[in-house]
Amino acid sequence: MGDMAELTKIDLRTLAIRWVEDLATDEGINASGKEDIFACVFGRDTSLTCLKILRAHAKEAVPELLPVVRRALLTLVSLQGKEVNIENGEEPGKFIHEFRHDWLLRMGQINEKWYVGPDGKLRNYDSLDSTPLALLAIYKYWQATGDQEFLDSCQQAVVAGLDWIMKYGDKDKDFLLEYELPKARRHDGLRVQSWTDSTESMLDPSGKFPKYPIAPVEVQGEAWCVLKIWEKYFEERNDPLAVMLHKFAGMQKKAFNEKFILKDGEYHFVAQALDGYKRQIRTITGNPLICLWASIDGADAECIIGDEYIDDLVKRIFESDMFDPKGGVRTMSTKALTFNGDSNSYHNGSFWPILNGLISEGLENFGYIAEAQRLRETSLRAVEHFATPVELYVVDGDGELQEFGNEIQRGCLVQAWSAAAVLDWASSVQVEAANISAASAEAA
Repeated sequence: MGDMAELTKIDLRTLAIRWVEDLATDEGINASGKEDIFACVFGRDTSLTCLKILRAHAKEAVPELLPVVRRALLTLVSLQGKEVNIENGEEPGKFIHEFRHDWLLRMGQINEKWYVGPDGKLRNYDSLDSTPLALLAIYKYWQATGDQEFLDSCQQAVVAGLDWIMKYGDKDKDFLLEYELPKARRHDGLRVQSWTDSTESMLDPSGKFPKYPIAPVEVQGEAWCVLKIWEKYFEERNDPLAVMLHKFAGMQKKAFNEKFILKDGEYHFVAQALDGYKRQIRTITGNPLICLWASIDGADAECIIGDEYIDDLVKRIFESDMFDPKGGVRTMSTKALTFNGDSNSYHNGSFWPILNGLISEGLENFGYIAEAQRLRETSLRAVEHFATPVELYVVDGDGELQEFGNEIQRGCLVQAWSAAAVLDWASSVQVEAANISAASAEAA
């Protein structure tokens, strides 16, 4: 995919485009390179990759990637859930989590415990955020291209997805989205179904897993944003669905700000999630900042978090336990009792380019330009260090950047959403690796 010498010679934006193109398939975009374990379609990854490509395109056109985005989103539509199947999490209107033609290749090993369809293909729907993210990406693609034929072909899927959010996503009818792994399920499934989908990322300080259903913070923000943008779309067409979307989004924002806001020292912050008792999981993570990314654009940006709390969130995220000048914003605070800072820390303190990409965009949305630039430069220096769009990395005890990995699992060296995040950052201005090095030298 590239080495350090290549990064010093080739414009970073051009290299990021190549990284994405190398992951493109007839179905759209694989989550990772063919040598990695996630070389297949993942709904969450596809949508976030497409959204980052579209944002880069809005700043500086990348017409060569628009057909890739179109194919990828149409593939997600074709895989949308049609029926209730507790064995793989399928529900009507729900978008796919993972799709593999050859189920034997799941995680690089034979695993007969996962549900496989009669056609021999693996379809798994164990992600709460795949649906709102897909609906957001569909809207943003149509908005960017004006491709009405595309939107017409997605119309039923959009309505079904919005219905899923309000009907199936809100399991206990409190206007918040939750997930659970049914007790009656006989096949394997994901215990954690938000983007930090490792079990250890959701454990409480005593090591216990929370009671289901769990309502993760960032999915509330993503769902609210989707309801609001499609509300406007259907309102302009005098469709009564707009009224339903408006009501649900309003109640969701009210419930969110009543139940998720906490006080962490001198700052207001937002809980990682609510457990099945509606108690806050108070671990400090980077996830609440994703809500700033999932916002309504414009001079008066709005997200699910009340305006009065946003400044505190931004200040808190740049405290030393969450922000590292070599790595960016961590997935989890170093003060958390579940923090793990070593090289096998998957979500408990590691750094993910896609998380930093979403946070930096969210900071820009709300006018925190200097903070967004600081995070962007830090993240790009890390990409320069690895010379590839890595899935994640850590900063070791000596303050050095290190790839994630242990004897059992290694992080992907080529990740689609990391490549797309780099493309977005590099599209802010034309960025040369030499400029990144210069900025790094000045910072030192």
